Amino acid sequence: MAGPADAEFVAAMDAVVRHLTGRYDVLVDDVPIEPPAKGDLDGRRILVGTGATPAERLFLVAHLFGHTVQWNTCAHSRRLGMTRPVKPDEPQLAALEAYEREACRYSQQALHEAGVCDLDQWLADYSACDLAFLRHLYLTGERRPFRDFWQGGRPLIEPLPIPAFTPRRWRRRDQAIVL
Repeated sequence: MAGPADAEFVAAMDAVVRHLTGRYDVLVDDVPIEPPAKGDLDGRRILVGTGATPAERLFLVAHLFGHTVQWNTCAHSRRLGMTRPVKPDEPQLAALEAYEREACRYSQQALHEAGVCDLDQWLADYSACDLAFLRHLYLTGERRPFRDFWQGGRPLIEPLPIPAFTPRRWRRRDQAIVL
């Protein structure tokens, strides 16, 4: 799974964090997080595990920002994001996948707004891997290695304009649901 070097992810991460903090007033902090989780959000703050690689860090910040937008603009999305699905039926699974895909679209928009425009294929591949991982976990309860789901060359993600919102803390960290 060749791709951009760590230095490129670090530079992109710095640009994205500056943008999210400056434009959207969303805080990003590095904190210890209990495995197997690598990140968390509360609607105001994005937490990234100190053990995450540069690529994981960038994906987590971008993707969790997408969920931050959802939580602060749509009560239905917020409720969906605060549930931990166990063997969802097809309608529930479709709703969860739509929720994840929308977050990916906000992620793509945030990267572009921050001037990160050369990682579109990487984000598409990482997002597809994340969705396949979650789908498998939801349906089977089995947590397989994330990279087992990696496939390169996934369809690019169409950016979705980020609506105006005011970040608000919706839950405490000890109510974590990020997988």
